[in-house]
Amino acid sequence: MPSNESSTYNVRISEWDGIPIEQWEPAKWKLWKPKFPASDEYAKIEREYLRIKHAIQQANLALSLDRIKIKLKLTSPKTIGLQGTFPCRPGDVGRHGSPNKQYTISCAFAANDTGVKMAVLKARELDLQLITKQFQWTPELLGKQSQKIEIKNQERKLIDQLIQEYEQEFWKNHQRNRQGIRTWETHYMRHLKKLPQDVPMSEQALVTALEKTQPNTSSRFFLVWQLKKFGEFCGIDDFKAIYAYMTPNPHPTIRKIPLDEEVLQGFEKIGMPLSAYASKENVTLPEQWQWIYGMLATYGLRPHELFAVDIAAFLDPANTFHLVNLNPQLTEGTKTGERSCGIPPLHPHWVELFNLKNICLPESEGTLSNKTAKIQIKFRTSQLGFRPYDLRHAYAIRGHRLRVPIKTMADYMGHTVQEHTRTYQRWMNEDTNLEIYKEVVIYRQGTSKEALKERIKELEAENVAIKAENATLRGLLVQHQLGELLS
Repeated sequence: MPSNESSTYNVRISEWDGIPIEQWEPAKWKLWKPKFPASDEYAKIEREYLRIKHAIQQANLALSLDRIKIKLKLTSPKTIGLQGTFPCRPGDVGRHGSPNKQYTISCAFAANDTGVKMAVLKARELDLQLITKQFQWTPELLGKQSQKIEIKNQERKLIDQLIQEYEQEFWKNHQRNRQGIRTWETHYMRHLKKLPQDVPMSEQALVTALEKTQPNTSSRFFLVWQLKKFGEFCGIDDFKAIYAYMTPNPHPTIRKIPLDEEVLQGFEKIGMPLSAYASKENVTLPEQWQWIYGMLATYGLRPHELFAVDIAAFLDPANTFHLVNLNPQLTEGTKTGERSCGIPPLHPHWVELFNLKNICLPESEGTLSNKTAKIQIKFRTSQLGFRPYDLRHAYAIRGHRLRVPIKTMADYMGHTVQEHTRTYQRWMNEDTNLEIYKEVVIYRQGTSKEALKERIKELEAENVAIKAENATLRGLLVQHQLGELLS
C-alpha cells in the first residue's frame, strides 16, 4: 500500500472479525488480526494504535496511584493530549459559575513511546502547578485559543498603532538606510495610509481602503497584496473582503523612449528658463539643469545616482575613457550597491558636447527624495515629452544597437541580466527593433563573400596605385639630390 494512503488512513473505523477496533481490549493488541500477510500495512497501523492505547492506560494507572489528577488522552491516532480540571481559560466560565472547568489540552505529543513519556512528565508538572496554585494559561497550553485572544487584543488597537508595530517588525529584516526607508515609504506606507488610522482593525476598514483605488490598476493590485500581508500580521485569517477586490496585475504602459536626436533636442530645451515658473525653480541655473540632463542621458544613471557620482575620479586626467564611478556612501547606499565596473559613455563625444567635465551639480538642500523629485518636476515643466528614467531606458537600448553584450550592459546599469532582459527590452518598440535589425542583419549581409571579394579588389588596386606613386616620388627625390650635388 502506498505510504500516502497510510498517512490518511483512519484507523479508528477499522474492524476485524465483526469487532470495531474501539471496542477491542488494548491489552490484547498482539491478537488483533493475524500477521498474515506480512505486507498488510493496515494491520500494522491498527496494532500500533492499540499498543499505544494500552501504554496510555498503563501510564494513567501509574498517575492515579501517585494521585495525579491529570490524565493522558489519545486525541487522535497520531497525538496525545492531557485531560484534567483547570482554572477557566481567559473569557471562559465553568458550569454554574465555577472558576474551574475540565479541558483537554493538546500539547502535540506524538503517539509513540517517547510521546507517552513526555506527556507523563508534563502531567506531573501541571499537577504540581495546580497544587501550588502557580498554574497559568500560557500560549503553548492555549494553542488556537491563544491566537483568538491575540486577535481580540489586536482588534482593540487602533490601526495607526498596528502600523507602528508593523514597521518595527519591518526593520528587523531591513537596514535603516536610504534604500530601506524608501522601501518602507513606497511599498508599505504608501498603501497602508489609505486605511482609516483612528479606528480598530476591521473588515470595513479594509473595504474603505480598497474603495479608494480603481479596478484593474496597479494601485489596486499592490494595495490588495499589502493589505493581505498587514492582515496576516494583525492575526486575520479571513480575507474574503480583500479577495473580493483582487485584480490582475496590469501590464505597464509602453513608454516612448527618446531617440538620440530627441535627446539632443531635450538638452537645449531643458536649458531654457521658464519665466512663468515660480522663482524657486530658478535656484537651479540652466547650465546646472543641462549638466544633470547630460549625465542622465550619457551614462544611463538613475536620478538619485547623480548625487553618488565620484566627481574627483570623474575629473581625474587618468580617466581617459570618461568612466563614471559611484560612491554609495554619498547617498547612504544606491539601489543595487556599488557597480562592479565604471560606467562608460556609449557616445563618448557627448561628454564634450554636453560639457560634462564642467561640473554643475546644484548644491540644493533637502532629502535625496526631494532632490530627485525636483528633477522629475523640471522634466515635466520643460515639456520634454519623456521622464528622467526614460533616458536610462534609452541608454539600455543604445547599448543593444551598438551590439554591447547583454551581460556587459547589465553590469554598466547595475542590475542582473534577468532584470535587464525583463525590464529594459520590453521598452524596445517595433521601430527600435527594426533599426537594430537593419544595423545588425543588413550590415552582416553587406559583408558577404562577394562583397568582401569586391572590397579586396578595390584595396589591391589602391595598393598598386600607391606603389606607383611611391616609385615616382622616389625618382623625383633622386633627381633633386643629383641636382644639388652638381651645383
